[in-house]
Amino acid sequence: MEIPGTERPVIKAIEDKAEQYVALRDKRMAMLVKEVEAKGELMAAMRKHEEKLRQPDGSLLYAFDESVVVVSCSDKVKVKKLADEEEDE
Repeated sequence: MEIPGTERPVIKAIEDKAEQYVALRDKRMAMLVKEVEAKGELMAAMRKHEEKLRQPDGSLLYAFDESVVVVSCSDKVKVKKLADEEEDE
């Protein structure tokens, strides 16, 4: 039995927006798992060929098309577009 005036408000617009948010959040989280897996596979491929890719500073570098893959000495992998690097300079 509810006491008059203590009912929980029902606002359909908020419920709809919350459901949209949850759906997008869940998609993003699922993609994050796939991104982490792909990053690990890229790191493994770079390590497999490290003797060909090793730079004087110890990093690994592989360039293709308009992109460059760099594995730093601290084991961080980055993929950048060459045009982005030229703009940074």
